[in-house]
Amino acid sequence: MKKYGNEFKVGLFIVVCVVGISFLVVSTGKLNFKKEGYSIYVSFDDVAGLQKKAPVMLNGMEVGKVEDIAASYDNDQTKVVLKLWLEKNARVRDNALVSIKTLGLMGEKYIQIASHKGGAFVEPGSTLVGRPYLDLDAMMEQAQSISEEAKKLTELLSATAENNKDSITAIVKNFEELSADIKKHPWKLLYKTK
Repeated sequence: MKKYGNEFKVGLFIVVCVVGISFLVVSTGKLNFKKEGYSIYVSFDDVAGLQKKAPVMLNGMEVGKVEDIAASYDNDQTKVVLKLWLEKNARVRDNALVSIKTLGLMGEKYIQIASHKGGAFVEPGSTLVGRPYLDLDAMMEQAQSISEEAKKLTELLSATAENNKDSITAIVKNFEELSADIKKHPWKLLYKTK
């Protein structure tokens, strides 16, 4: 029986590890070997931490990656232009809604393309305009502001009710008396008062 040396065992281990890592890299889709596709551009005001290689979803199905992110300066506006690589069978319409979404609890950003019926298909190299990103922090600040305004309104209504307590009590008492009178003499509803 032939014994293998330590050098052979270490070499075999390294080869197996390299093959395993290569398989994982290819299977996760971070590398595009021999895939045909095309690129389109999307212009945003803010990309909210989106990274290169982020997934691109077309109606919920992954069809590509963010290939490049670059700033664009046009007169008095600063925009961020994304170059999206899409698989060749992914067809995007010119009326598609393109937005940045958050995936899962870790907060990974991705591009969501909602392509509806109607509209022509975009050509490779076309530019679409993306919808503004709804930042969770901004929404929380708005909710807090609305909550503070609602609290102020509640305090104002409470103070108004306290100031007009006697008037409200008189109105309720008059209504109770009217209701009791109508129960005793329902025919009064049929006659017009002079």
